[in-house]
Amino acid sequence: MRDLSSKRPRSLDVPKRPSPATPRTARKLKTPGSDSDSASSPNPVSKTPKDRSPKVVDRKSPRIPAIEKKRPSKVSELEPRIAQLQEELKKAKDQLSSSESSKRRAQQEVEEAKEQLAAMTSELDETRKQLKEISESEEDRVQELRKISQDRDKAWQSELEALQRQHSLDSTALASAMNEVQKLKIQLDRVCQSEASQARHAESAHAEIQSLRLELTETLVLVEKLKEQLNDSRESEARAIEELSRAQMQLEVVKNTEGTLKSEHANAMELYNSLLMELEQSKDRVNSLEELVANLQADLGKFSKMSEYPSPEVKISSGNGECDESEVMKTELNNLKNEVSQLRTALEAAESSYRDEYIQSTLQIRNAYELAEHAKSESRQREAELEAKLKEFGAEVEELRTQLLEKEKCTAKHFM
Repeated sequence: MRDLSSKRPRSLDVPKRPSPATPRTARKLKTPGSDSDSASSPNPVSKTPKDRSPKVVDRKSPRIPAIEKKRPSKVSELEPRIAQLQEELKKAKDQLSSSESSKRRAQQEVEEAKEQLAAMTSELDETRKQLKEISESEEDRVQELRKISQDRDKAWQSELEALQRQHSLDSTALASAMNEVQKLKIQLDRVCQSEASQARHAESAHAEIQSLRLELTETLVLVEKLKEQLNDSRESEARAIEELSRAQMQLEVVKNTEGTLKSEHANAMELYNSLLMELEQSKDRVNSLEELVANLQADLGKFSKMSEYPSPEVKISSGNGECDESEVMKTELNNLKNEVSQLRTALEAAESSYRDEYIQSTLQIRNAYELAEHAKSESRQREAELEAKLKEFGAEVEELRTQLLEKEKCTAKHFM
């Protein structure tokens, strides 16, 4: 660009020499391209009806010196356009320099983004690589744009040199140069727009990096919370397992107590059966004694009747021994009655004690069974509650794991 700007003023210092009146210049001016260029020139002076006439065939016409005289005026008319073209090229250079400055600013912003990315944690390594690749691709684009601009500069320089060499050409070459300049302007506008879009892209990348930082901090906070909840769930799970082991131990104690109660119940049933046998024996003895007492009472009644109406033989035979026998029978009868009453009282006492013992043992066994059933139900209920808690804790742990995996996936997607 500097070489181009240094070479541009020389085109203005070229001396304006009129073309010599030679047949060679006349042939050059009479070429079909020059005729068409002179026809398309905006200068109304150069458009003469004699040039358009198809009758002009002879190249050695005596009117060639007049055309050669008009040539310096045409060159003088082209010089302001060349100056205008140079001004436009200067503006294009300014725009290109501004685009290069914007490129440099974009590169500085990219470098700042790289430095900010370098300060992030190890989890953002992949993002840094991708951003480096993006920055490298942007640098490649910048290099390509620079190369394109250099190529364009070279093309402009060659075109300017061609214009300097061919400053005697007509307005068609100037129009083509103007068109080329317009194309270059459009290309420069596109380059500026691309640079602006790259700057916007860099700004959006910086904003995205900031948002990723915020999301990373939120993710880290969420991970810490999830870790705390996981530790709490593990502690509660350990407590639940400890309570379950205690409940199992209590259940074993209840089972052992139930076994002892069953053995005691069997012993009580054996004692009950033995007491029943003794009671039956006592009842049989009482019945036999009652029968004996009844027989004795009957004999005593018979004897008393016989004593009231004795026969003469009996009166003679009984004598003094009659009173003694009756007394003996009465004493035996009283003894038997006393024994029967004692046996009855003993039987009643045995029955009452048996009833009391049976009721007490039954109540004890029932209480033991109720206690065992209550302990079983409590242990089962506690086991069910503990199992429900364990399931709930397991579900919470799984949910926390899924949330953590989803967060990791979201952060990975954002980084990609």
